[in-house]
Amino acid sequence: MPLRRIFAAFVLSCVAMGAQADGVGDLESFYNNVDSLSAEFEQVQQDDQGNRLQEASGTFDLSRPDSFRWEYTAPYKQVIVSDGEVFRFYDVDLAQVTIRSIDATLRATPALLLTGGAALEDAFNIASAGQRDGMSWVRLTPRADDTDFQEVRLGLKDQVPSVMELDDNLGQTTRIRFTDVELNPSLEDARFTLDIPDDVEVVDGRGMNEGGGRQ
Repeated sequence: MPLRRIFAAFVLSCVAMGAQADGVGDLESFYNNVDSLSAEFEQVQQDDQGNRLQEASGTFDLSRPDSFRWEYTAPYKQVIVSDGEVFRFYDVDLAQVTIRSIDATLRATPALLLTGGAALEDAFNIASAGQRDGMSWVRLTPRADDTDFQEVRLGLKDQVPSVMELDDNLGQTTRIRFTDVELNPSLEDARFTLDIPDDVEVVDGRGMNEGGGRQ
């Protein structure tokens, strides 16, 4: 059953029970009403004891149906770009770009889940997670066994993603808070491409027959 129909059935069942729309309905509204998004983010990674391991910040741009740019600006510089078909990861300090096709595993990544689309229900089990901290929450668990995390929790405020929490396979939790969110900005296609410098190593992992080479 298409995701849209699943969402619709869920919302109708809530209305029938006299309940307010929860996180699943808010996520559906976000997908329906937002075609592009720009935001800043702050990211904190903690171990299973709650100790802070790492902090980072940067910017996030989204353009539906499948494009995003996730850029770390502090304390290190990394750029992750997707045009929906090809995934490019640029580690500035290592002077290396890794290229991969968007397969089922990469579709179950946090940035791609915000793009929605038909593949979302194929990549995730989706369920409401109630109310917390003034936000409605959705729980997403990857269907694939070879992803880097076990669960994603997305908190929405006013039907817009505000906080994302990721539990990885090492027992660590990464919490990402979005700020200065701009809905439906005009974003050029060039924002979702990567201009690779001449002195950067390119590792093309799209298949044995495709080999390396600059893209």
